[in-house]
Amino acid sequence: MLIYFSFVIVSFVLSIGWSLYRIRSFEIYKKPLIEGTIINVSLHLLGICWWLVVNRELLYFIVPGIIYYVLSSIIINIINWLLLSLIKPKKVKN
Repeated sequence: MLIYFSFVIVSFVLSIGWSLYRIRSFEIYKKPLIEGTIINVSLHLLGICWWLVVNRELLYFIVPGIIYYVLSSIIINIINWLLLSLIKPKKVKN
């Protein structure tokens, strides 16, 4: 279970950390949000692949594990969007 939740925690920290780092370089929220989403989804897909390999004989464990990964991915994206909406991006100086 530690490895299962470590994918979620690492995905949360990396996607939000990267988005907050990148928002300082852009004028809009779109690109940092997309980059954070790509990191989030890729780590969750890696976690789903790991979950399928570990539990290939136990079908009743596979579906709930995948559902939890999908829900955590959605929740992390919502938190990321909310945090980015609170931060003002860099203004262009004329």
